[in-house]
This record gives sequence, structure tokens and C-alpha cells, in this order.
Amino acid sequence: MRVAVVGTGGFGKHFIDELAAASLEVVVLTRSHKTFLDGKTGVIERVTDYSSVPQLVDLLVDCDTLISATLDVTVVNVDANLTLIEACKQTPKCKRFIPSGYGGNVEDFREDPDSVLRHDAIVRDVLEEQNEFEWTVVCVRWLLDYIVPSANRYHVDSGPLYPLELNTKTMTIPGTDNEVFSTTSVRDVAKAVTQLLKSPNKWRPYTWVTDLKVSFESIDEIQGTLAKKESFSSTTTVDLKLFVPMGRMTLDQAKVQRDRDEFPPNIHFRTPEELLEAVKKDPKVVV
Repeated sequence: MRVAVVGTGGFGKHFIDELAAASLEVVVLTRSHKTFLDGKTGVIERVTDYSSVPQLVDLLVDCDTLISATLDVTVVNVDANLTLIEACKQTPKCKRFIPSGYGGNVEDFREDPDSVLRHDAIVRDVLEEQNEFEWTVVCVRWLLDYIVPSANRYHVDSGPLYPLELNTKTMTIPGTDNEVFSTTSVRDVAKAVTQLLKSPNKWRPYTWVTDLKVSFESIDEIQGTLAKKESFSSTTTVDLKLFVPMGRMTLDQAKVQRDRDEFPPNIHFRTPEELLEAVKKDPKVVV
């Protein structure tokens, strides 16, 4: 099986790692040459600006699945994804597609028209209107990676976009600190997606990938116990204060279990403690 990955950011790098580790052939679509791909076993780089459907058809002609891992929340990302969708329609064998996004409960909570994430909904609408290939939206919610230092993760610091800021030792508490939310690490998401690609089962429009529900209070306690950090101060922002109480950051556990039952039993979704212990054991590890 040959899988095309669009983007080389945090999600893209994890997909490349885990797909290659599972002995799948990987084609990386990127806007410019990336030196970290040089010599990477089982990985081919193909450069494109995502503007030409005929060019993308040529680049995807030998691929079975396309995974978009871009992180641009502007209309540019919409245009790129729509071009990729059209290219998939015209390819002879690339008939499975995972769009970028990797958000929370977008199946039950559509993004508001004025939300910075509204462009993901536009892409989903286009996918729902076509029947030429299978697709699924991978629902994750909060990324667990941000509880470790930047040196131990592929994702760059996101500032106020993530409630926990290690650099300033602060935490934004949405709602109260007792409400639970869903979280998992990006590497574990990539492992789950790798198994999803191998599954002969028909894809559902939404795949729920997580195995952990925690509260910000528990994250704070775990950090204090394992990382020996100072206590986090509580601040509030309007957007994040609304998200958790409304349930947008919590995935339906019945659907989570439904999808988990289709994954091999050897997939282990790590806890916050396990990520922090891994960093403590090896300060250079990328979780």
C-alpha cells in the first residue's frame, strides 16, 4: 500500500514516521524540499504547490490513500484541500481520503461561521457531496503532546491556542477545572490511522480516536507530580472558556469504543503520565 501525506508539520511528521514503521510506502507532498526526508527509508518526496489538479493527479497516480496534514486555518487551506479532493476523483486508485483538521466533536458541533476553524466545515461539506471515494474525519481534540517541552515533540508552541503554556508556566481554565475533555498524543493518533488504512471495512464519515478523558485539574496535578513544575496560575479566555463546558472537547465514548473495537488490540493510547515518564527517561525523545 502506498499512502500520500500532505504536509510536514507536527501531524505530517508523525504520519510519516508511523506509516513507514508499519512498512507502508509513503509519498510526501510538500511545497519545497525537506532535508529531514533525505535518506528516510520507504519515503518519497514530491514537490507541489497544490494549485494544479492535473499535476496532483500525476503525483497521486500510484497512491491508494491521501492524508492531509496541513495546519493552515485560512482560505488557502480550503483551496488546497478542494484541489486535492478533485485530484482524488480523477486518479485511478487513490480512493481514500482523510482531510486535515483533527479537531474535537465536529460531528455534533459544527464550527460557527465566525470561528477560525470554519474552513474545515467547508471541506467536509464538499466531501459529503461526492461519492467517488471514501473519506473519514479523524476526531481527536486536545493534543496531549503539549504537556511535554518543545524539544520532545514535533508540534511547535501554540501559545494561547492550547490551555497549557509550559514556557510561562500558566494554564487557561475553560469553564471550571473539573469538566472532562478528550485527549491523546499525535503519535498514537498516527498509529491508529495506520491501522485504519489497513482495515478492509468501509469507512464512516467520522472516526473517533482517543482513549483518555481528563480534566485540567488532573493535568495540573500530573504535571506537578511528575515534572516537578511550579503550580500553574489560572487565567481565562472567552473562546476556550466556552468550548469545554459545551462539550466540544469531549468525544462520545460510545463512538470512541465502537471505533476502538475495530483497531488491533495492541494499539496502546498513552496517558499523560506515560508521556512525561518517557521524557524523564530520555530527554531527547520525541513523544
